[in-house]
Amino acid sequence: MPWYKTGTVSVVQNSNAVTGTGTAFISNSRVGDAFRGPDGGWYEVTNIASDTAMSIAPPYLGVTASAGSYALAPMQGYVKDSADALRALVNQFGGVLSVLGSDPTLAGVRDALNLESTDGLTEGATNKYFTEARVRAAALTGFTVPGTPAAVVATDSILAAFGKLQAQVAARAAKGDNSDITSLNGLTTPLSLAQGGLGGAQGFIEGLTMTWSSATSVAIGAGSAYVPSVNKIVSYAGGTLTPSGVANSFIHLYLTSAGAIEQSSTAPARYYNQAHVKTSDISRRYIGSMLVRATANQVYKFEHHPLDSSVVYKHADPQTAPFILLNAASGAASFSCRPCTPSTAHTLEAAWQNPGTASTYAQFTPSDAGTSITTGWSVFVLAGIVQNARCAIATDGTITYQANGGAKASVYCIGYYFDR
Repeated sequence: MPWYKTGTVSVVQNSNAVTGTGTAFISNSRVGDAFRGPDGGWYEVTNIASDTAMSIAPPYLGVTASAGSYALAPMQGYVKDSADALRALVNQFGGVLSVLGSDPTLAGVRDALNLESTDGLTEGATNKYFTEARVRAAALTGFTVPGTPAAVVATDSILAAFGKLQAQVAARAAKGDNSDITSLNGLTTPLSLAQGGLGGAQGFIEGLTMTWSSATSVAIGAGSAYVPSVNKIVSYAGGTLTPSGVANSFIHLYLTSAGAIEQSSTAPARYYNQAHVKTSDISRRYIGSMLVRATANQVYKFEHHPLDSSVVYKHADPQTAPFILLNAASGAASFSCRPCTPSTAHTLEAAWQNPGTASTYAQFTPSDAGTSITTGWSVFVLAGIVQNARCAIATDGTITYQANGGAKASVYCIGYYFDR
């Protein structure tokens, strides 16, 4: 190692302090090195405080000097220290190094330690060195099936757990018809009709009866219905609602996929056979309609009969709008039933009258009957007679009448039959 001479030093006679300028004492000198001062004398380095400050012994003997030249010489003690340190290292780790072998690669070390397989490792009580193939091939020695099925618990061995599961399977198979199953929760696909469920009943509806309590209060009874958007039966527990609608129009009620009742002015549309949903929204299953009076948010008194899917009005005077659908009309034409029936109504229940000339008659038939009203009538009324009867409503909501030769035709809506 060369002597270090970079920079200059300042020394004071009889002082052991050395101050450097442009020096780096820490990285280029050690305690015990030789310091040759500006006076040419040799001193021992006894302390290195920083790159520009050190101490020497004995105190500087020469004349005080600033910016003097100097030299730092390493001593042979470094070699001995290094040799001693190496010897200690070899004594401590030499045996370990010999075990690791002479090939300084990962493969060489593995080979020296016999770690190319688990043969070189002792299998402990906790760490087992089974391969997947060995696990799969292991025989279930000691496997037994308990006589009585029991639940698998965390303290069971694998063999004990397998035995319990086998006992459960056998017990389940012995029951055959699964008579112990009393309910099924969380099904995403309903059971089919063949399985005893309603999965195929896309038009299913039960209950959900509308009951008029007052003009501003209508109760909806408990029930359930198939809702297409969720492909399952949705139930409603029952409740009361306050009508909210426009005067002389219908409020349509829907069962939502979340099991709530929604009021809407949007008319229903058919989605499966006679079943209806809210137009363009298959998450709303139609359950019925209410006719709003001339005063908004108040509905006419009615009685809903879910068994025959009918609605009967209990209005005191059916000879007023919107219940009078035809008033002493003559000739032949058609009239709309929609002032008092929703679009889901397929049959009109009404009082039919012929206040015309004696011995005449009035005839009524659905407008899309496809036959002449003269021979294809559904309701026939003699003069001076008022009779209650039903007549199918055409798909456009109309009924055709004929009142010729002095006859007159009047129709007063009593109620209707509808699909839901």
